[in-house]
Amino acid sequence: MLERTKDWSDDFYERWKPIAMGFVNEAEKCLQCGKCTGQCPAAAVTPSYNPRKIIRDLVNGNIQRVLSSVELWQCFFCGGCYATCPMDINFQFFVFMLRLAAMNEGYGWEDVKQLESYAEKDYLRDGITVSAAERNPFVTDTRGDIGAIREAAGLPRKRQVSDRAIAEINMLSDLTGMTSFMKKIGGVELLDCRTCTSEQEKKCKNKPMPSRVDKIKTHHRFYNYGEPGGKKHA
Repeated sequence: MLERTKDWSDDFYERWKPIAMGFVNEAEKCLQCGKCTGQCPAAAVTPSYNPRKIIRDLVNGNIQRVLSSVELWQCFFCGGCYATCPMDINFQFFVFMLRLAAMNEGYGWEDVKQLESYAEKDYLRDGITVSAAERNPFVTDTRGDIGAIREAAGLPRKRQVSDRAIAEINMLSDLTGMTSFMKKIGGVELLDCRTCTSEQEKKCKNKPMPSRVDKIKTHHRFYNYGEPGGKKHA
């Protein structure tokens, strides 16, 4: 992303605090020690993903760099960063709120729309939070899919979740509005990784994106913190 002066906001972080309901008041205490990044499983498979740098840009007001980044969508909310942070910074909540802000600016919709199939087939039906059919081609090319990794460890390809747990997941999804939201989104071809072809793989690496979602004009994102192959930016 080409950075411009107008993309910076000196008072963004202060304005952000009340919007985020007080959960991001500790970002200014960040020591930049890097413990969050060092233990992060997403950072292990995507070298450009760096929670420490995202916090730095949030506090400094380089908000456009954060919102327009692919990296903002790498986190899967395991909570390891929060558990290891010496300053008790709830980073995964930062990510949640920043993604909402990014969507409002038109970024990330290609990934959000792909979640519709995952939510219906994996999360709501089977209670699986990490699909056995890995969808990130940069991961499958270097690490293999999650199902194969589980099998190599002597585990079932797909985690088994109890009926009671699945019922609770669906209740929470209904109460929070996630179910209705997933039913509303659409417009991007949903690909089934279990029947992947070379043509489908090409589409997955170049995901189609709608030009508009309701009144929001969509934009392509950038690897603002590095490249998927490991080349790092400042």
